Amino acid sequence: MKKLILTAAALMIVVGAQAQGYFNFITRSDSTHQIKFTDASGVALTGSDYFVQVFAGADAANLVPLTGAGNEPLPLNRTGTGAGLTNPFSKIYTTTMAGGATAYVGYAAFQGADWASATTKSAIVTAADAGAGAALTVALAVAPNLPNNLALGNGTVAFVPEPTTLALGLLGLASLLVIRRRS
Repeated sequence: MKKLILTAAALMIVVGAQAQGYFNFITRSDSTHQIKFTDASGVALTGSDYFVQVFAGADAANLVPLTGAGNEPLPLNRTGTGAGLTNPFSKIYTTTMAGGATAYVGYAAFQGADWASATTKSAIVTAADAGAGAALTVALAVAPNLPNNLALGNGTVAFVPEPTTLALGLLGLASLLVIRRRS
């Protein structure tokens, strides 16, 4: 019986040490404070293949996408006046960082099945409009406490072509010019 109690106690300590931190990512609190995702010409993104990926890390230079069950990207499938807004407006995310730690958080839009394979991606946004250049930070709550809210200011995210896409396009154009010169 003593061994069973010691084993259970050790298991609880290990589980407690691996506790993950939680935060609530909010993209719209009211019509004035929201993030609307648009393309480069200002048209609101909407459709079944547009998403917003949330990133987190111990510092702003090493943000990684939050993936796995419960950390799915937010879809941009609203239409009409809601086009360009996430659905839902907020979501609780889990990090692998311990509860009570401070995480740096960012977000980016992409088109495709997932962030890793998407060829159309925006830059990762890590600054709120009120904090010019300051990274978004959030103190991570430990379940079952309510997670800390990460309310974001106004902002837009515009897609830019991925560098590899541009490089392949320029290589193709250069090849056509070389072939044309030879003939």
